[in-house]
Amino acid sequence: MRDLDGGGDNGSMGDHKGFAVVLRGYDPADVDAVVERIRAALASPNAADRAAVREELNHCSFGVRMRGYDRVQVDEYLLRAIDQLA
Repeated sequence: MRDLDGGGDNGSMGDHKGFAVVLRGYDPADVDAVVERIRAALASPNAADRAAVREELNHCSFGVRMRGYDRVQVDEYLLRAIDQLA
């Protein structure tokens, strides 16, 4: 499972580039954009920013393309992000 802080498999938020690239997966550009919003929200002291991104994650979807990010890994990452943003 992908670490969310880039330093091991400990469940905090961070580097997501470790997502496996699979034959048919989520569009990396779509995922990267959402992950950047997650990082900004986590760094923000504003609770409203965090809540807005958390709500976005509850309703986000990604395009599927050839050679995209592993869908299971991304979905697990997003579930952990929702928990971290609470």
